[in-house]
Amino acid sequence: MSPSADAPTQAARTLAGAAFRPCCEDARTAHYPEMPLRCTRQILPLLAVLAILSAPALAAASGVNIVRLSMEPAANGIATTRIAIEGNAPSGCVPKLERVALDGADVSVELSAPATGCRPARPAAFHILADPAATIGLRALPAGVYRVRVYARAGSNLHLAAFTLVDTSAPTLAPEPESGFWWTQADADNTASAGTGMSIEVQENQLAASVLGFSGTGVPTWYFGSATLTGHVASIPLVQLANGEEWFSAVGVQPDVQSGPRLEIEFLSPTRAHAYLVRKDEDGNVQARSLALSRSAFATGPVGTSWVGRWVLVPEDGSGTRLYDFGAPSSKDTESFRLVDAANDAALDCRLVAGTTQADVCTLSAGSGIVADFDQVGYDRLVGHGVNGGPVQLLRVPR
Repeated sequence: MSPSADAPTQAARTLAGAAFRPCCEDARTAHYPEMPLRCTRQILPLLAVLAILSAPALAAASGVNIVRLSMEPAANGIATTRIAIEGNAPSGCVPKLERVALDGADVSVELSAPATGCRPARPAAFHILADPAATIGLRALPAGVYRVRVYARAGSNLHLAAFTLVDTSAPTLAPEPESGFWWTQADADNTASAGTGMSIEVQENQLAASVLGFSGTGVPTWYFGSATLTGHVASIPLVQLANGEEWFSAVGVQPDVQSGPRLEIEFLSPTRAHAYLVRKDEDGNVQARSLALSRSAFATGPVGTSWVGRWVLVPEDGSGTRLYDFGAPSSKDTESFRLVDAANDAALDCRLVAGTTQADVCTLSAGSGIVADFDQVGYDRLVGHGVNGGPVQLLRVPR
């Protein structure tokens, strides 16, 4: 993820006019600072630097600003998990580290700064290091995507001051998101808002997104931006165009560019993602709205219809390519479906993501033997491994 120089400057509301919630109210995560400490996933080295955040006000009362939030890179081949928090503050009001917590995939850091005694005429830079892994006796963060939150305390006032996503897993394990229309979906922690979503275009490791929604008054609005996709995640500063010309105008008018919220997105599969729209409110506090997103397919009919068609199996070495033509799906339960190519005595069995019509993993078999297993399932491309362990792809081709 790369630096974002455009901090949100307006209280733009999107997604059916729903107000953003403070991230600490996200029902999907534990509440800080009461969150228990637990971390169970396998330890792997830290591979990348965290996102550099826009510069939100850390504590309005003291004038402290965060200008950079990052993870220190590995030194001498040894992974580090320390979070570097850099900024500036008036002399006499430089913040200090108060608490650090690691709860599963949630990293929470609390800073405190005096509410009085500030000397604004004499700014001072600060650099604070926080080590979330050390709080539970680890040398490095386990591999995965983490939600990093920095809270600020000025006197008795505690508020969210910074938020970002970071991926510490190997980039080769990340799914490749499919280009197309993605819409908000309901899950255990989010509701779906009709008419809201985004359009994604992926070209190599570059990701462009147009976020579609509504303003606080119900007027349709859209933001757009682009960023480098790093592993599972991307941090996209969004902008909005205003005061342009209408379609049939004969006068060429250059529209104004207005900064909007920031999109923090984690891709769970080629067709599913969790995202956060991040902005500052009028008081300078950071707000993050959690979203569940999935790519939409135009196919209608029984579950599995989206994968009906002609596919070619392509091993990484290019040898042994095979063509399959899968017909109408069948299903024995609500958790899976099967597509059959009778001419080749082949079948594609897929498991559904709970509560959705999207496939999570699929197995291709021919006769009585397994040909390949796929753990990255898209509508046009499945990625996995053959029985010999070599990488394979199943690609949709025209009939």
